Amino acid sequence: MKTKIEVQFMNKDVNVSDIEKLVKEDIKANGIKLNTIETLEVYYKPEDSAVYYVATTKDKKVYGVNNDPLHI
Repeated sequence: MKTKIEVQFMNKDVNVSDIEKLVKEDIKANGIKLNTIETLEVYYKPEDSAVYYVATTKDKKVYGVNNDPLHI
């Protein structure tokens, strides 16, 4: 089964898979290998198109963009 989830807010549609892709690209751009990630928490604020995340690696290092969000 394929699932497509979109968030609609104030005449803007954002596909959840696009948010996931944006976050994974940022993680890789920061030199972190995706196969080292144990948990990935993603937060989307539709009112300002901001995406925040917290990635925790298997060796318990924490990465994120809490102060400077990604934008979609």
